[in-house]
Amino acid sequence: MDLCLDGCDSGLDGLGPSRGWSMKHGHRKRLDAASCRNPKKMGKASEEVGLGRSAAKRSVNTGSRNAWRDPSYLGKYGCDYHPQTRRNNLRRSMREAVYQSAELESDWEDCVILSLEHVGSLEAKWEDLEVASVCSSTTAGFGTASTASDFGWEFLEPITPSRPCAPKIDISPWQAALRRAERGAKEYVAKVVNVAEGKRKESAEKKKAALSNEAKFLDDLGRLHRARVHYDDASLKEAAPSFEKLRWGFFKDFGPSICSALSSCYDGVWHLRPAPIDKEVQRVFMDAHRASKKPDALQPALHGTNQSNLGSIYSRGLLIPGNHNGLRVVNGSAYGLGIYTAYVHQASMSMNYSRGPLRPVLVCGVIDEKSGETQPMGRSGDVYYTSHARIFYKEELVAPLFEATVSGGHATAGAVLLPPVRPHRARCLARLRVRALELAEDRKSKPKKGLKGPRTRLKPKPAASTKVLSSAQAFLARRTVRRRQP
Repeated sequence: MDLCLDGCDSGLDGLGPSRGWSMKHGHRKRLDAASCRNPKKMGKASEEVGLGRSAAKRSVNTGSRNAWRDPSYLGKYGCDYHPQTRRNNLRRSMREAVYQSAELESDWEDCVILSLEHVGSLEAKWEDLEVASVCSSTTAGFGTASTASDFGWEFLEPITPSRPCAPKIDISPWQAALRRAERGAKEYVAKVVNVAEGKRKESAEKKKAALSNEAKFLDDLGRLHRARVHYDDASLKEAAPSFEKLRWGFFKDFGPSICSALSSCYDGVWHLRPAPIDKEVQRVFMDAHRASKKPDALQPALHGTNQSNLGSIYSRGLLIPGNHNGLRVVNGSAYGLGIYTAYVHQASMSMNYSRGPLRPVLVCGVIDEKSGETQPMGRSGDVYYTSHARIFYKEELVAPLFEATVSGGHATAGAVLLPPVRPHRARCLARLRVRALELAEDRKSKPKKGLKGPRTRLKPKPAASTKVLSSAQAFLARRTVRRRQP
């Protein structure tokens, strides 16, 4: 692309008509440079050296074609202007013309931007026009209705005194009503969707914060008392069953004291998980809790038992021996037949009755309408009070809520999320866990045998005889061996 400017000077400055010139696109830097040659190489120490004809190519000949007619001819400007001076003047005019064209282009871009902004403001006004002011007829036709594109082109046309600034809009009332209804529907939908999304996000954040607080409580409790506290995520939600809510409230109230007492009985890290008791056991205990008159009747207690009894306890609950239930007295009945439970601060007493590799201790919820530790020793209603324990003579007043066991391996303290477990499989899982720990204990107790080497086809050597030979027999045996040697 070449930039060409033809001279249009009429010679008013006394120099005659200006000479046209052309410049290739991209040569502006060469034109701006004062000098690109080394004057010392050309024998000129201080004189400015121009760029030559390659940078400022003129479209009109210099007049040298007339040199053959008159050898003294120095151009149509005479001897007043040397060829170098004429080239410098031409270069100066070219630079001015190039910068003038650049300024014109920038001014044109500003005008285009301003015109587009004007179009946007007019379009916004056009959308807010009332139906009565924009309607020219009561019917819509293809010939009378104008489109948005036609309306935009009207704005781009120049404004003259004969053409007013206000655009002429010709649409039907039906089209105007449709546009207004469409705009209102979009605004309403955007508002409703944003409000609904905001409420949904806010509720989700609140639930997440509440859940994280509960999990943080369990994790801190486990780390403080060297316990692995297992919990079910479903039991912490608002839609959890009433029994799960009761169990969670019980643990929030008495969890720190229970963990503090049990941590002194277990060496190292121990486990604490919800007891998977049957639905019927839950229902009976909930009925007894609702029938209690005092709001703080639910109290914690500990019960040590044999590991093999866990499956039966979870399916049937804690039962009193006898009453045709197939149970017999194992650890004695000093205060009669009943369910023996220890106070929380007497955890070592329950640990003495814990049997099996797991050493289980059941954390029970008991319904005691009287403060057990402040009662004098003796029976009061369905409860017998001692200095270390309470004996309940009704089965529905006691229910195992949590199970504490030793750790099966190298575990770290903290909270652990339990996977969802089906109620009818809880007993099977408990039995499998007990069996696995029993096998692990058996393997630890058995001595390790020596490592066997690789099998070979060589027959095993016969064991050396321990028979004592006489002196004659020993002599003959040694002599026989010597003869066989080569």
